[in-house]
Amino acid sequence: MITKTDAVVLKSMKFRGTSKIVTFYTRRYGKVKGVAKGAREMKSKFGASLEPMTLVSLVLYKKEQRELQLISQCDILHQYKNVHSDMEKMSAALSVVELLNKLTHEEEENSLLFALVLETLEAVDHATRNAVNVLLAFELRLCSLFGFALSLDRCAACGRALEGLEGTGVVLQLSKGAVYCPLCSGTIPVFDPERLLSARRSPHGIPQAAERAGNMRLSMPALHILRRLASARLESVPTLEYHEGVGNELQATLRLYLRYHFEEFKPLRSLEMFH
Repeated sequence: MITKTDAVVLKSMKFRGTSKIVTFYTRRYGKVKGVAKGAREMKSKFGASLEPMTLVSLVLYKKEQRELQLISQCDILHQYKNVHSDMEKMSAALSVVELLNKLTHEEEENSLLFALVLETLEAVDHATRNAVNVLLAFELRLCSLFGFALSLDRCAACGRALEGLEGTGVVLQLSKGAVYCPLCSGTIPVFDPERLLSARRSPHGIPQAAERAGNMRLSMPALHILRRLASARLESVPTLEYHEGVGNELQATLRLYLRYHFEEFKPLRSLEMFH
């Protein structure tokens, strides 16, 4: 059948002589792959519509149980032009589409996730600084949509409110996304997050130290920034300022949390290129 839907281009790669295989995240069908015949010809009707991070109107010849659909038409609805003029914005936006490609399965519709992606790319495009904050906020919201929300408001043991809490730090339980306040976390075994990104991994891809303990220490500044990233409007999060050490802690924490809950998660090439 012929079907039409809005979509964000996630990935585009060469296919045979003059064609491309393109991966989209669509409003109606979730992630879809299709073949754009003749897309690499000089006078291709597709033009720049198949470039990653582009919002398009997509027409497919769609057949059930077929892995690659046939792309009939693809027209640009919106290009995030500011993203291409700034390396940090480019890295953040590419990381968003890379995460979406890695963590979603084919043809699983999720209208809330589609709306979140559009909102995120728009926020990155308009950020005047700290575009990486938008990526971190996107990751928190992504976890929530998939049922792995971090519980950042109250201590999981005593119920103490975490807002404005002071102390040396808290403990984050990766398996439940639960946080334990300084008073309740004293006897909980933890591992050092700074050493885990290069640690030996288990067969499931989770660092073995994390799989054994499942708990990591989180500084109070990092906790408070995470709470603001999780609750603030996406367009406002670039205004959040923090020290470089806190930024490294935030990124390491969310990488480990994603790695713990998603078997498909691997280090983001887009962020590695930026660094």
